[in-house]
Amino acid sequence: MSRIHQLPDSLANKIAAGEVVQRPESVVKELVENALDAGATQIAVVVRNAGKSLIYVSDNGIGMDEDDAQIAFQRHATSKIATQDDLDRIMTLGFRGEALAAIAAVAQVELKTRREDDELGTLVRAENGAIVEVTKTAIERGTSIAVKNLFFSVPARRKFLKSNATEFKHIAEMMQRFALSYPEVAFTLSEDDTLVMNVRSGTLEERIQALYNQEMMNALLPFHVEGEGIVARGYVGRPNFARKSRSDQYMFLNGRHIASKLLSHAIFTGYEHLMDAQGYPPYIIFLEIDPERVDVNVHPTKSEVKFDDENQIYQLLQRGTRETLSRFNLTPAMTLPGGGASDTAESVIAALRFALPGYDRPEAFPVPSSGARPDAGAGPGTRSAESWRDRSPAPDAWRDRSAENARGGMTSDMFRQLFGEPRSPAHTDVQQAAGMGGAQPEAFPGMVHRQEVRAVEEGAPERSGLWQIHNKYILSQIRSGIMIVDQHVAHERILYERALASMRAAMPMSQQLLFPLEMKVAPAEYALLRELRSDLLSLGFDITLEKGEQAMIHGVPNDVRAGQEGAILRELLDQYLEYQQMGNTDQRDLIAASFACRASIKAGDPLSQEEMLNLIEQLFSTSMPYVCPHGRPIVIRIDLAELDRRFGRTS
Repeated sequence: MSRIHQLPDSLANKIAAGEVVQRPESVVKELVENALDAGATQIAVVVRNAGKSLIYVSDNGIGMDEDDAQIAFQRHATSKIATQDDLDRIMTLGFRGEALAAIAAVAQVELKTRREDDELGTLVRAENGAIVEVTKTAIERGTSIAVKNLFFSVPARRKFLKSNATEFKHIAEMMQRFALSYPEVAFTLSEDDTLVMNVRSGTLEERIQALYNQEMMNALLPFHVEGEGIVARGYVGRPNFARKSRSDQYMFLNGRHIASKLLSHAIFTGYEHLMDAQGYPPYIIFLEIDPERVDVNVHPTKSEVKFDDENQIYQLLQRGTRETLSRFNLTPAMTLPGGGASDTAESVIAALRFALPGYDRPEAFPVPSSGARPDAGAGPGTRSAESWRDRSPAPDAWRDRSAENARGGMTSDMFRQLFGEPRSPAHTDVQQAAGMGGAQPEAFPGMVHRQEVRAVEEGAPERSGLWQIHNKYILSQIRSGIMIVDQHVAHERILYERALASMRAAMPMSQQLLFPLEMKVAPAEYALLRELRSDLLSLGFDITLEKGEQAMIHGVPNDVRAGQEGAILRELLDQYLEYQQMGNTDQRDLIAASFACRASIKAGDPLSQEEMLNLIEQLFSTSMPYVCPHGRPIVIRIDLAELDRRFGRTS
């Protein structure tokens, strides 16, 4: 007698139902997806005993006739696909044709439905996977489905359900995802005669406020990025609004909620040290991609998807997150001990950049490299022709005003808000000297004028809007109070982004040495140099390796000060290994961060007014002027209201 036999349909349906119907939430999900695919604009969900006793879903969709209402209970019966081409371009939430058959295999189901043109609707009752009754009934246009006694026919599955509170929590979270994904649809959710959710149709912003509150809406930043047939839009949260769980992270692909750890990681890395590893930024992202580039037929739950080029989407989301954050001022405000919370930070960065003299001529004020002074002695690898002050300090983006505006350009209204109304116009020679075109530098409070710079150089009292504190910090007056910049980490951020750009473009800004510098290296250093040589070359280090124990340095990046070529390279290698042990695996990012850390100016290096001006100008032209590559803050702000409070002022 044969040991292999075919399972009866009733048993096979129960086995198949285990993949589709895992808990009450699964039933609600499948029925709501069917309602949305039917064009419903109003969907009501009622559950009792957390869905174990009753799940009732009604909609005002297109409805079905009697024949379709019966066929819908058969396995693999669907109106959403018919050919292989349809499967390759899935435009609906459901398509497998398994939901009703699976639900009817493990519960008692009653379906009522009517089309617009039908006088009466159809009632279908099913149980244990078989239809037990078909009759006519009165019903409004649309479909309603009641699922009773879930898992009554498979008690083993029912035993593994969690408490009512846990099961309903899953249902509520799933309904919230639907509500965010389809703000144009009205949803209601009731549990045991208690109305839990009631949201009207409207815009996404209105839906967010209805589900959360105004605080959440204020914490979200508009997000939009496009590239190569992909559009991503929605909102990402401010870093200070990070959560301790992923509960407020939503990603939708062509209207379908998806779960992707890789894409979630792309958004997290876009914050670039603005939050710690234990924080989860809230986001609501809608991806719109050609369905042919996506495979949603991976798992019966349809929450997992595959992309034809996942790396492209990863980079797009990461870039979009960074661009979104760079458009808004995220400078942290400081509250002194015993103080209350500060107001939301204003657009200080754009305002300060606009107010600085030399805005159109940043090349007039070079930034020091590694704290080098103009009279620094030349080392063994003396540079050719060029002195420290003669170096070109800035990439082409310096002169790209459109790029600056995209990062938060200054409008006249913003300027008045931050710096106050301009004072009376003054000396034209100052205006021309500062390179401000038609603007009047002397009219803006907090600006440094050329006369003041000259006075400082001559030893007169300093009256400018920039001061260096203990050769560590740069203090600047802004209308809302004062802003403090850490000079070391500010320069570190500048060099980090410049190094990354150089390596990505493979266009190193290298300064050749008159005489090659010989550097003896240990075997481990030699191996590491050989491993990193191509990226070091893109960064600007022109190195040849000889005899397994010797490296010849022919050129170095412009930001390396004379006499420190060998030391900077060796410190870069040490720092690279240290960062690598911390778990970072991006080689270029490690090299850029290591170089920036070792080549930047240090705490204790005195800076002139020109150097401070250019340092701040370059900082606020970076994509992320808030934190250094290691996550340390660069800029903090103390509001004037906080200072007034500490000094007991009332006006």
